[in-house]
Amino acid sequence: MIKELIEGENIGSLPDPFPFLEKEKILKVKTKGDISTEYLEMYLKMEESFNNLREVKENEVVTGTIVAINEKDIFIDFGNKDYIYVDKPKKANILADLKVGDTIDVLIIKVTEKPYLIKGSITELIKQNVHNKIKDYFENQMPLIATVNSIIPAGYMMDIHMDNITIESFMPNTLAGVNKLYNPESIVGKTFEVMLETLQQEKGVYVVSRRKYLKTLIPTEIKKLNHTDVYSGKVTGTTPFGVFIQFKATPDGPDCLTGMVHKANISEEWQGDKWNTILPGMDIDFYIKEVIKNNKIILTQIFKESLWDTIKVGKVLNGKVKVVKNFGALIELDEETTGLIQTSYINRYNKTLKAGDELKVKIISLIRDDRKIYLNFTDKLKITK
Repeated sequence: MIKELIEGENIGSLPDPFPFLEKEKILKVKTKGDISTEYLEMYLKMEESFNNLREVKENEVVTGTIVAINEKDIFIDFGNKDYIYVDKPKKANILADLKVGDTIDVLIIKVTEKPYLIKGSITELIKQNVHNKIKDYFENQMPLIATVNSIIPAGYMMDIHMDNITIESFMPNTLAGVNKLYNPESIVGKTFEVMLETLQQEKGVYVVSRRKYLKTLIPTEIKKLNHTDVYSGKVTGTTPFGVFIQFKATPDGPDCLTGMVHKANISEEWQGDKWNTILPGMDIDFYIKEVIKNNKIILTQIFKESLWDTIKVGKVLNGKVKVVKNFGALIELDEETTGLIQTSYINRYNKTLKAGDELKVKIISLIRDDRKIYLNFTDKLKITK
């Protein structure tokens, strides 16, 4: 290179890394005697820099300095013979604070030789970092912020928001709430916390669950309940024996609690023919009657003493066979209380039971946390051998 310069040959083929070197000055250098020490030292340094330039490959992450920003591009110097050209993000909030002189990491996304061009992306690198962060959120069961973008037959398309980047995800209908939503359209456009249900990053799929997140709040919210307060909630479903309601422990708390009012504990205004007019989406007032195992909440609209309040082991009661299953017979003790005679006792006493049979039974075991009652026969029957 230096030899060619000294002999005045190939002046126009100076390497690309040095476009700033003024060609007219080089043209003056045609003989060895004309070369100044200053120019020679400068060019030797430039040639040394050229020889030491690092190679760059696609998908590599490099660190550089921002040297210019215009309306479309960001130019980054990272010690190569050309700058990295980065398309300026369309969304104003991404990289909005960047300025000339800042040091920043860039993902190399394309390198071409003719013409020589290095394309980079800062947003793609951020996305990669976000994907790694999301993996940590999944492994540590931490909530993410997401917005319901649209509704489709199987569920909802969601946008996860993290580090000024939006990641697409999907939430099935069954995971949209603690209970089935009475109005599926009610959450479209809403932003709330979700948790990752599955992690299939290699497929580019994130399945999220609002239900999973809300369930983590239930133990704390249950502790705020007061048995003397009047609560209000939305009916989410009905059965022949009760009404399911979703509600909040406090007016400004999360809507994550769900309980059931037994038909026997519905106020008089809903009794009889009006029972069938209770529909999902209706507002209904109630009291907290009891919280049992697994955070199951029993609700009521009227205060009255029930059989469950006075029942004790050893007590003899009148009952009616409600249904016979392979595990035993369910015995109705009153309109909201049912016990079980296990199949082993039925076989032991050579009994044949059918729905509607009336009989006397004895309480042999109570599991109050599960609200379970175990029964046995009271009449003296011959045990079959």
